[in-house]
Formats: sequence, structure tokens, C-alpha cells
Amino acid sequence: MDARTNVGPQIAVFIDFENVATSAEANFGDFDVNAVMDLLRTRGRLLIKRAYGDWGRFHRYRRPMMENGIDLFQLYSVGIQQKNRADVRLAIDAMETVFTRPNIDTYAILSGDSDFTELIHKLRDYGKYTVGIGLRSATSDLLRRACDEFVFYETLVTEELSEIADQLQLPDPRDLLRRAVCAAEQKGETPVFAGRLKQIMLGLDSSFNEANYGFPQFRAFLEAHKELIDIEEHGLQLYVTLRKVEAAVSLPTPPPPPIKPTADLVQRYRSFLRESSLRVVDLTTRQQVLRDLIATLQAQPEPVSLNAAADLLKDRYDAENALTPKIAVPDVMRLLVMSGALEFAGRQACSDAPLRNALSLSLDDLAWGCEAVYVWRLVEGAVPVVPSQLVPVLYDGSIDVSRAVSLCQGLVDRGMIQPVGDAYVVAADQITRLIQREELLMVAADLARVAMPVGEPLTPLTAENLFREGSELRQKDFAGSSQRYLQAARVQLEALRAGQTRAGFDDLKWYLASYCSVKAGHAFVNGTYDDAIPYYLAFFSLAQEADSVWPRIQRLVSPMSSYFFAIAGKQLDVVVPSNLGRSLACQVALRVHNHTNPAVGQNWERLIGRLADVNLGIVRQLYNDTVSLIGPVSMAQGATDNLPRIKRTRAFLADLIGRREGDVAIEEVVA
Repeated sequence: MDARTNVGPQIAVFIDFENVATSAEANFGDFDVNAVMDLLRTRGRLLIKRAYGDWGRFHRYRRPMMENGIDLFQLYSVGIQQKNRADVRLAIDAMETVFTRPNIDTYAILSGDSDFTELIHKLRDYGKYTVGIGLRSATSDLLRRACDEFVFYETLVTEELSEIADQLQLPDPRDLLRRAVCAAEQKGETPVFAGRLKQIMLGLDSSFNEANYGFPQFRAFLEAHKELIDIEEHGLQLYVTLRKVEAAVSLPTPPPPPIKPTADLVQRYRSFLRESSLRVVDLTTRQQVLRDLIATLQAQPEPVSLNAAADLLKDRYDAENALTPKIAVPDVMRLLVMSGALEFAGRQACSDAPLRNALSLSLDDLAWGCEAVYVWRLVEGAVPVVPSQLVPVLYDGSIDVSRAVSLCQGLVDRGMIQPVGDAYVVAADQITRLIQREELLMVAADLARVAMPVGEPLTPLTAENLFREGSELRQKDFAGSSQRYLQAARVQLEALRAGQTRAGFDDLKWYLASYCSVKAGHAFVNGTYDDAIPYYLAFFSLAQEADSVWPRIQRLVSPMSSYFFAIAGKQLDVVVPSNLGRSLACQVALRVHNHTNPAVGQNWERLIGRLADVNLGIVRQLYNDTVSLIGPVSMAQGATDNLPRIKRTRAFLADLIGRREGDVAIEEVVA
């Protein structure tokens, strides 16, 4: 429910793209345009959508921007003045809109720059409702407080909202809700209209937003706090009053909720998969996209990657005005990367790697692989799998339960899952293979030595509590944080080995990745770089695009890569780029590889070679990111100072990737 009483506000969206994209890439590895636009579409009708940036530099975002109907305004990058030029142009256009489009009453500004504070004040002077969106780490408190409403980008793309609440410094929702209702009572406004209540809450703290706490709508937020408030519905309107303490105390303690019938598993499956970045695509659409993908791949004269094939499919569906399959393309591509049904160049699943078996692909094999990913992800996440309840999720009414039964049995036969009573758990061999990976041998030794928590049961809940303690210590005590993470992983490992049905295999990998990242960071800070390298490589080995834990790990890859690259200079006691955690990995790589001391560049090449052994996908992404450093626009404006360095680094990466794939080096595109 929108905070305002009018229905269907008219919205203008202005995006300071360099500000939000650079910050998002440093923290999450990518900027999710769709997540932001999906939020804004729930607020009203988007009449104006403009983004300002150097689109030669950010060319990889052009497609998602255009798919969301966003107009791209080119601002050439010239020295250190590019930032102010973007701010000025955006502010001028926003104020021009105020006078030329008086029907627009809501302005969404995507930026964290304090320079926009005065623009926000001026928009409010003209009676406009302002919504700000930005990253907590890159947002000025002045700007946040100036807006009528501010949404932190982190809450749109992070699953574990509870883990980042302290970092975002979000207001206590219960306290804020109580204060808002009390304020309405003091004014004689109770029962208070829900829309008015949200206005009061935003007045108390502009960073409040129900989405920040995992609620899709304000109504859902209110209903989750019924122990604090009473809700009345009149017609289609909600009204809220504060529940009196005496009345609440006199109520009997409610019994624990009954176990839901298995029919509710269908919704649980859909919700879990969606939260795991595996949105369920209906059978008809899934098969159509797979069929068209096979035709597209087999029509190409040379092997192409899944990403390239996806772009070709989207273009085709655009021309055919086939919106449903076009929307499903990214979801089906994600399934295929995880399916094991494709043969990728370099023998590591990666959406940027050319496919080797395109001519032999069959619809049945790809369909089975995609369906198996859904089931595997549920079992891996410790969700009880009942074949009869899979049918309405994976198939339509024309397919009976035998297909789901055979799907589960197929995963059993492949040694991925095993039955335990009426449920399935991850097969013991899968757990053993993970721990015995060559890149994780040092981590496995740490696991074997770590002291178990005294007096605590070896359950997933204990592991979760230890992990939470590790996260709380992460910014202030590396040693304490790594100890908690390692204990969490050990407890989770023992719970999995014991066949506990609530133990998630995905959580074990997440705990191990968190341990490796902190252990590597601790060694880096202490200057023991030789000790840090194995933990960086262990982390990268877990950060595979084909793994279910990838959506959690992805945001850490860029900052981890930056520090890993910097080791090339640190080992030689040579100054390396500062602000590593906030710099793009490709920029750090470019500066380290082309350091004035040739030994630094040679050392970096050795480190990249070791990285390619454990995760060629990250090297591919690094190569692609260097492509974005020089686009057609940048070339047109004469940005040639860095060209020799970029060409040298890209040539090295292209040759490395080509050798790992057993092919000739990737053809350079920079003349």
C-alpha cells in the first residue's frame, strides 16, 4: 500500500547511474536493474525513466536498461569532472519536468550523492513526493533524511535481510510502528488509516520501508505485528489502533501452529525456489524456450555461449512480441548452467563459455536436467520433497506423478540424493566429495581441528547461531569471526553426516565460503600473503556459477578478487592501488598487471593462472569487464591513454582462457 492517499501516482525516475552501479558492483558484483524497477512499478505509473552515464563504459547494462524502457542519456567521461556533470544534468532535467509535466507528483532519485540533497528539498518545495534509492555504504545521511522515503538497494537484492539490518542501521520496526500509532492517538486520528500511518512512520524515519524487512506490501508488514496493533478493514481500507497491553496479557497463550498439510508444500516449493533465484517457469514456456534455444545454438556457424544464445533468443522474442518466453529466458539459462546437461569449453560450467555439445542436444535431456535442478535445490536446501507435490510445481495436469517419482529416482541413481524414510537428503558421497576437493584440503584440516562448541547440540540451529555470531564479529574481530564460521561449518557438516532432515547442504557451502573469505582477509591484513592465497583460492573454488550458493557468494567475488590481485604487489613490498574493497576488480587488475615494476605484473600473471585452475568463470568475467573499459563511445572521444595497458591485459587473459579451453586465444576486438 502506498503511503499516500491518492491512487496511482505518476512517477518520474532519474538515475545517477555511475553512482549506483559502481557502488553496487563493488559490493554485489553487479547492479540489478530489474530489482529496482520492479519496486518502482509497484508504486505507480512510471512516465519518465532516465539514466545518466557514460554508456561506453557501462555498455553491458544497455540491454537490461532498454528492456525496462529506460532512456539512456550519454555523459562523456572527461577527467575528474564527469561526476559533477552528471549531477547537474540530472538536476536540470528533474526541475524542468516539474514545470513541464505538472501531472507528475512523485520523483524517484537513484543515487547516494549528497549533492542531490538540495534537489530533493526543491522538489518537496513544489509539493512533490520524493523517493530515494541507494546503497547504505555510498549514501549520504543528508540525502536520506531529505527524502520522503528512502529504500536501501541492499534490501532489494539480499535474501538474508536480518543479517544486514545492523549494517544498514535500519530503524527498529516495532518501535517505529508503536511511536507512529501513539503519535496518531495524540492527534485524535485513531483508528488511523494505514496509508496515513505509513506517512507518519516515514516522517519519523525516511529510511523505513516494508521491503527493508522482507515484506512485499505495507499490509503484510502490519499483519506481521498483530501482537502490537489491531487491524480493522472497512471496505477496502485498513485502519490501525494500538493493542492495549492489558488486553494482550489477559489473552491465553496460543498453541503452537499445527503442521501444515502436505498440499501446502506446493507453495513452499515455489517460495523457496524463487528466493533461491530459481523462479519456477511453467512447463509449456520452459519447453518452448528449450526448443528454441536448441534451434538457435545449432544454427550458429561457431560455438557460442549461453549468454550469447540468450541475447539471440531475446531479440527473436522481441521481434515476435512474445513477452512470456522472453521473460523466462534468464530463468531457463540459470537452470541450464546448473543442470549438468551441457558441455562447456574449459570443462567448468559458465554462461560465458562456448558450448561444445550443441549439435547433440535433445529436448528430453535438457528438460530432465532443468527439472532435476529444481528437485536437487529443494533437497539441498533441506526442504522435504514429496513427488506427488512436485507435480503441480513442475508439470501441468497432463503429466502424472510417475514422472516426478522417476525424476527423484534418477537423482538417487546419480548419487546426488538418497532416501531417508519418506524424505530425501543429500547423498553422503556428495558431502565427502566437497570436503575432499583439492582446493579445500587446508580448510578440511581446519575443520578436523576446530573445537566443537561445549554443551551445544550438533544441529542446524546451533550452526545458524554460530554463523550469526561470526557475522556480528566480522567487522571488528577477524579471528573470532573465523572461529565461529568454522565451528558453524563443522556443526553443519556433522548434522549432514547424521542425516538430519533440516540440515542444508547449501548452508554448509555458505559457511565454508564465509570462513575462507574472513581467513583470507585476516592473513592479508597481517601481511602473511602466502598464507592468504590458499584461502582465497578455496573461496573462489566455492564461488561457481553452477552452484546453488552462487547467488549468495556473487557479491563477494569482486572485492575478494581485488584483494587477491593486490597480493602480486604486496608480496614484493610494492605499493598497490588503495581502496581495494570499493574498486572494481578489473580496474585493480589493470593497474597491478601494468605496474611500473615488471615483477609485479609477472607475479599477477602467476596468481591469475592459479585462479583459472579453480574458477575459469571468474577469469572470463574479468576479461569481459576489460572489454567494457573501452567501448565505441569512449573510443570516439579519444580515450587512448589506457589503451595499450588494456590491450596487454586483455591479450594475456584471452591467451590464458584459450589455453585452458584447448583452443587458440580469443580474438581481440580492440584494433
